[in-house]
Amino acid sequence: MPSTPAGESPPPIHSPSPILGPAPGHASSPVPGPAPIVGPPQSEPAPPRRRPFVVTLAVLLMVPSVVTWLIAGIGFFRAMMKAEGDGLGRFLVVGIGAAVLALALLVVFLASIGVLMAWTGDNAQGLAVPAGFTFGLFVVVIVTLLMQGKLSYHPTMVTPLVVGGLAGVSLALIKSPPARTWFAARRR
Repeated sequence: MPSTPAGESPPPIHSPSPILGPAPGHASSPVPGPAPIVGPPQSEPAPPRRRPFVVTLAVLLMVPSVVTWLIAGIGFFRAMMKAEGDGLGRFLVVGIGAAVLALALLVVFLASIGVLMAWTGDNAQGLAVPAGFTFGLFVVVIVTLLMQGKLSYHPTMVTPLVVGGLAGVSLALIKSPPARTWFAARRR
């Protein structure tokens, strides 16, 4: 208990505190001024019950990205397994193939969980992270090819271009105002 200066008595236990207010069960002293306006409690707007179209579209646009990452990872690993060589060179080539496969499987896992999280309304970041990674990789590759002057049309470039573009559109949709409003309402 704090000590009081000499000559003063300690405050009573039930006195109102200027910081905490009156003690429970005791009336406070009236405060001069106008009385507060008491009305019905303000209700918050009800969260939208349906999933916005932009969230549904963002989820659907990420499905090709998931499938492409899975196929590309497995295909790259199989190509590295068929590479010629022996000894340390073969070990390094297979190790690189395994590392790329592990990265692809990680992106597939994160994107799958992100699709599920976005679909259920848990969190937008679950989908934004793999979509951002895929779109970022797409942008880096395109810029690098443009800087080197090697960008030309090949039929094998269609899939990465389409998947990277879809990931970018998915990222933009999941960050749109209707999607942000829906996710914020779901968190309350």
